[in-house]
Amino acid sequence: MEENYTLNAMVQFLYREMPAEEAVEMAHLIEQDPNMRAMFDDLLLAKVQLPKARFNPSNAALDNILQYSTKTAFEASL
Repeated sequence: MEENYTLNAMVQFLYREMPAEEAVEMAHLIEQDPNMRAMFDDLLLAKVQLPKARFNPSNAALDNILQYSTKTAFEASL
């Protein structure tokens, strides 16, 4: 449980999603503990290697969404 909690906290730290006070504590832990540093380095490497998501829906998909939205908005107004 402790390791899983630490991993979650490190992911939050990596993505800058934790309060500043906790981030300062995490930075000190990573600097002081070689095991924590190794875990953080592994996470950082994994983050860099993840492909960046690209969202480019086709025009047909956009048209379908807009048509559905128009239809449901019209039905809701009845």
